[in-house]
Amino acid sequence: MNSRLTLAGVAVVAALLATAGVGAAFAAGGAPAEAVQSAQQSGNDTITVGASGQVQAEADRAVVRVGVVATGDDIERVRSDLSTNASSMRDALAEMGIESGQIRTAHYDISTNRRYGGAESEEPTYRAIHAFAITVDEPDTVGQVVDTAVTNGADEVDGIEFTLSADKREQLRQEALTAAMESARGEASTIAAAEDLTVSGVDRVSTTEYGARPYAVETAALSADAGGGTSIDSGPVSVSASVTVVYETDG
Repeated sequence: MNSRLTLAGVAVVAALLATAGVGAAFAAGGAPAEAVQSAQQSGNDTITVGASGQVQAEADRAVVRVGVVATGDDIERVRSDLSTNASSMRDALAEMGIESGQIRTAHYDISTNRRYGGAESEEPTYRAIHAFAITVDEPDTVGQVVDTAVTNGADEVDGIEFTLSADKREQLRQEALTAAMESARGEASTIAAAEDLTVSGVDRVSTTEYGARPYAVETAALSADAGGGTSIDSGPVSVSASVTVVYETDG
């Protein structure tokens, strides 16, 4: 279930014929944060208000980042081992329903370990890594995806992001904008009443989407469950939006 939060702040009204700047400061994050709004009467019979809204929902998508690693003194053998292990991992993921389009290469590199170690270094001459980003449409299966990847060729788990599909992101964006507009309307009504005015309509609206990120990402917590598998928990993903609204007023 989505939860809606609105961020409201402090608004100040200037004199009817004064000319001044309009500013709004917003703070947004995984939980409601204090925001500061400023408003003024702009020209005759208008009030300008800034407001923000935030909504939260459970993630409906996750991205698992893993790496396949191979080392050795023969570069062709290293490359072959890397390819074999990567293919083994892909095949195992396919058996659990992860399609090839959900697995993309994030990084590929073969480098020498002896660049600074000299000829006497005990490290293998070459180290190769093929890093993958695996998109999971069912976040509850992320632990199984990690276990499958690691059991079948992956050597590193570089991180997990819980996020939103495009449709869910757009839905939350609309809800955040609605929450911001409701907050702005309430602020404008309070300001107008203090000056013996009545809000009669909207002159214009401008928006700023999401603040700093297109969508919020929660940190995954990994732990071993009683069965020896990987258990991964995610928190809710939040999306915020802000608006600046110029309201018409009647005296």
